[in-house]
Amino acid sequence: EKNILEILNIAIDSGREILNIYYNEITIDFKEDKTPITQADINSNNLIVNRLKKIDPNISILSEESLVKWENRKDWSTYWLIDPLDGTKEFINRNGEFTVNISLIENNYPIFGIIYSPAKSLLYYAIKNNGCYKLKTNSNLTTLKDFKKINITKEKNSTVKIIGSRSHS
Repeated sequence: EKNILEILNIAIDSGREILNIYYNEITIDFKEDKTPITQADINSNNLIVNRLKKIDPNISILSEESLVKWENRKDWSTYWLIDPLDGTKEFINRNGEFTVNISLIENNYPIFGIIYSPAKSLLYYAIKNNGCYKLKTNSNLTTLKDFKKINITKEKNSTVKIIGSRSHS
């Protein structure tokens, strides 16, 4: 539980870094692929990478903002996969629809993942063979007991929910 809390708090702290810029002036630059990048992307990336390295320096990290060449990562069996600010266009448009994403990949499959929406104070996490959980919070955590387990319905006539993106079809 201690390691899970530590990583959840990394996402919350990263969200706080993002909101510091979100509620102030946003300066936009562009990456080589012409997609936007802001100081919030960079700050969030640096915070997550530095804190994950402190937890276990032996686990490699692949991030959208600090890519590792395929030749160097093709044999990784376990690594962190992060998108420190997923939805930069939404962040720039100030509609609150952006997230911090952190996952642990083992043998090409996610075994642990976090999605945190700082503008909505919504934190989700999932662990392989242990389910998915949700909590409304913007404060650092000391326990997992307040999380609500999310259940998937398997009823034939249940409502189907589909989530899409404003920026990508």
